[in-house]
Amino acid sequence: MGVGFRPLTTLAWATFRGSLSGAKGIGLIIGALLPTFVIIGLVAHGISGNDLVSAYELLVGELFLPMILLIIALLLAVPLFREEIDQQSLSYLLTRTIGKPAIVLGKYLGYVLVAYAILLPSVVVSYGIVAIWGSPPAGILNGVLPALLVSTALGILAYGAIYLFLGLVTRSALIIGLIYAFVWEYLIGGLSGLAPDLSIMHYLMSLPALWVSQGPLSQYSTNLVLWQVIAAPIIFAGALLFLTILIFWDFGFIPSPD
Repeated sequence: MGVGFRPLTTLAWATFRGSLSGAKGIGLIIGALLPTFVIIGLVAHGISGNDLVSAYELLVGELFLPMILLIIALLLAVPLFREEIDQQSLSYLLTRTIGKPAIVLGKYLGYVLVAYAILLPSVVVSYGIVAIWGSPPAGILNGVLPALLVSTALGILAYGAIYLFLGLVTRSALIIGLIYAFVWEYLIGGLSGLAPDLSIMHYLMSLPALWVSQGPLSQYSTNLVLWQVIAAPIIFAGALLFLTILIFWDFGFIPSPD
């Protein structure tokens, strides 16, 4: 189960370019910038100060993290295996001198790079508009940008591993992925006790609550500590990637019977 560095990086770069090409790439970039467009509209209508900061943080907590991040991860990661399996074109990679672990890791690395390229700039641009043109009170945005950047980066890692796995094992990956995103994440996250710990979104929302001292993001209820918030999505992504490699090693590019 060896992994060659050059095949891995070559496949990652090919995945990166393919994911951003054409109308799909443009659509994903526009989707990632939806909160930015809303913020621009609010600023254009004269909303500023505490009102703008509150609206911005609500957008992040109610739209960007639980919806846009999940959908973009879904649309980027699921097709990486699913399209090639359904079209029976994955055999081309398997006939090259590329190990199966390198195929999984190369596709995942390419996904991570393109997701970072699409989503992280959106976080920075939205924050910059609020911080520069929104006239926020001094100190009200302390910790917001690093918290959102880290939460987004962790979410990309975890959700990408989920959707890459689903794309490998089932033709219904898009439907199952949507059900997971809008039922499981919302349902589990809204329960009390230990139930939210089963939701990746709980960890992503907990980080701003730990780093931000005021505003809607700081009001999220969590009992987690910083190392748990950071470690859990990374460990989850690593475990699911390992499982994906094992399944791909056994079944290769055979289309699933469902």
